[in-house]
Amino acid sequence: MNKHVLLTTDGSPYAQKAAEYLATAFSGRKDLEITVISVAPAPPSYLMRPVPGLSEIEREEKLEKIQAENISWADRCVKDTISQLKKRGFPPERLHSKVTIQRGDIASVLLHEARQGNFDGLVAGRRGLGRISSAWMGSVTQKLVEYGKNLPVWVVDGNSWNKRFLVAVDLGEPGFKVLDYVSFMLAGDPEVEIEIFYVLSALFPGEFEEGLEEIQKILIQKEEEEAAAFFKEAHKMFTEGFSEAQINVKIKASPFGVAGAILKEAREGNFGTVVVGRRGRGGFKELLLGSVSSKVLFGLDDRTIWVVG
Repeated sequence: MNKHVLLTTDGSPYAQKAAEYLATAFSGRKDLEITVISVAPAPPSYLMRPVPGLSEIEREEKLEKIQAENISWADRCVKDTISQLKKRGFPPERLHSKVTIQRGDIASVLLHEARQGNFDGLVAGRRGLGRISSAWMGSVTQKLVEYGKNLPVWVVDGNSWNKRFLVAVDLGEPGFKVLDYVSFMLAGDPEVEIEIFYVLSALFPGEFEEGLEEIQKILIQKEEEEAAAFFKEAHKMFTEGFSEAQINVKIKASPFGVAGAILKEAREGNFGTVVVGRRGRGGFKELLLGSVSSKVLFGLDDRTIWVVG
C-alpha cells in the first residue's frame, strides 16, 4: 500500500531541506508518493474593493496582474521542488503538484488541504512557508503542529539525515497510535533502524527519606511491568515488513525527565528523526504537546521531528 505525504514549499532553503530529507530518509522506496504544494499569496486586501483614484478597470487589471504573478511564483516553487526530487531518484509518476491561493491563514489552508486529501503526513521545513522566513514561535510551522490534531506533521530541520528513527512512546493507546503509524510508514525498507524508547517516570528525583524512595521503587516496578506488557503487544506491529535486527527497544529511568531523556538519546544515538506523540495519557505523566512534545520541538533544532496523534 502506497504512502502519500503532502510536502509544503515556498522556495526557501528551509523548504528545500524538507525535500532533501525525504530524499534521504525514503531513498530507494517505491511506495511513497509526494504531492508538492505551494500557497500563492492573496492579493492586497485594498484591491478587493473600490480604490480612490483608480478606475474600476484599472483596479481589476492591477488585481489580475498581482494574482497572476503570485500564482506564477507558487508554480515555480512547486516545479523547482519536483525537479529536485527527480534528481534525487524519485520516480516522476510518484510526484504530484498543487498550487492553491491563500484564503485566510496559510497554516489553515495547508491543514485543510492535507485533511481533504487524506494524506499520511504533512511535511514542512522548520522555518519558512512565507515570503519572509519567520521565527519558530508563531511561525506557520508552529501553527501546523499546534492545530494539526489527528494529522501527522513532520517538522524538518538539520543538514544531515539518516534512516535511524527514535520513536518515543507513552504507554497505552497514545503509544500504540505512534507505533502503528511508524510501522505503516517505514515497513518494507531494509535500511531503516528503529529504536522504540520509553522513559520510566522519575517521580522523586534526588535524595529523600527512605519511605519516599520505597514508594518510588514500587511505582517504577509497576510501571516496568506495564511497560513489558505494552511492548509485548507492540512487538506484533513490527512482525511484518521488518527484520528483528531493525527494531530495538529501550526502557530507561532518567533523572532528566522524559523530554530531557529523549533529547539526550537522540543526540547520543545519532538519530536523524525523532517521533513523538501529540499527547500522553495524562495523570501524573507529562502531557504531550504542552510539555514533552513542545520541549522536544524546541530542544532539537538539528533533527527532523514527527508529531503523531
